[in-house]
Amino acid sequence: MSPSVVERVKLTANLLNSVSSGTILASMVAPYIGMSLGTLPQNTSLWSILALSGFGVAFEIVLHLIARRHLGRLED
Repeated sequence: MSPSVVERVKLTANLLNSVSSGTILASMVAPYIGMSLGTLPQNTSLWSILALSGFGVAFEIVLHLIARRHLGRLED
């Protein structure tokens, strides 16, 4: 692979990993901060927050695995 292709693969994998980090932050941390500050609507159930957080974690894992597979395309 040429150096430009290697860098493109690295940047793409880095982007996917950054998006997965943002996803984990948005799905796990933000709802609980909203609950503690009282900015979350009162009729929001804890189960819906937990379910959406679980979905966010699953999505983050998938994005991270895609980034790892993308980096796996590089030759040693």
